[in-house]
Amino acid sequence: MSAGPVLSVQTLGSGSCGNMAVLRSARATLVLDMGLPSGRATGRALAEAGVEVQDIQAVLVSHAHTDHLHRAAIRWFAGAAVPILAGPETARAATRLCEGNGRLIDPGRLVPVRAGATYLVGDIEVTPFEVPHDVPTHGFTFVVRGTAAARKITVATDLGCAPDRLLPHFAGADAILIEANYNEDRLRRSRRHPLDKARVRSDRGHLSNDAAGRFLGRVLAASERPPSSVLLVHLSADHNDPDLAVGEVRSAMGRAGALVSWMAAAPRRGPGPLIRV
Repeated sequence: MSAGPVLSVQTLGSGSCGNMAVLRSARATLVLDMGLPSGRATGRALAEAGVEVQDIQAVLVSHAHTDHLHRAAIRWFAGAAVPILAGPETARAATRLCEGNGRLIDPGRLVPVRAGATYLVGDIEVTPFEVPHDVPTHGFTFVVRGTAAARKITVATDLGCAPDRLLPHFAGADAILIEANYNEDRLRRSRRHPLDKARVRSDRGHLSNDAAGRFLGRVLAASERPPSSVLLVHLSADHNDPDLAVGEVRSAMGRAGALVSWMAAAPRRGPGPLIRV
């Protein structure tokens, strides 16, 4: 890879037990989601990743489900005076979660963002985009630019389906983090309530391994070059496992699967691999 700007991403938790990731460039550190279940867990995860709280320019929140927006983590970041960027509905949910808990979010540090707009945080261009889920939810593209090159990472952790309107956000990305939540047969045989299984399968639920792979195949067809890294995120503990997810996603991509040199699944707890582009 030629010299140019550097952008990295690392998950610190991925799945229903709590989601958080850190993105870093030469001039900025961002946190994506704050779903770890305690302030202590949040601080410990960041410390293990070598992140000092005073270096965090902002925390972005994809949506208001508690595994992405946990009250204890909100209070931890609010106590550290870190700006919180979220869609309007998610921002309101964050405010409600903090009310009556002795530490309100400073209104000046809670910044509503909208899909399609680009926000410059340090040297990272952050663009939210809407994804189908059962509450208002955003994916994000992160771009850093140099004089002769740019680096792009796209993240979508929760989405029930992947329509073609999402392709421009993923096309040309150097790294992609995308949900591969479940194996269809394992979900079908699950003891979960039929209504819960129907919600997971729905277009506003979660993305299966097969659906993630077929979408990635379309992404590669729309891209001039394949991503150097694909990380599968938000795997179900009951209906998936890392090897199964990677195998099914590559298979569903067809011939395009061979073009991605590195693919892995993020661990549910603890730090995932550091991806640098």
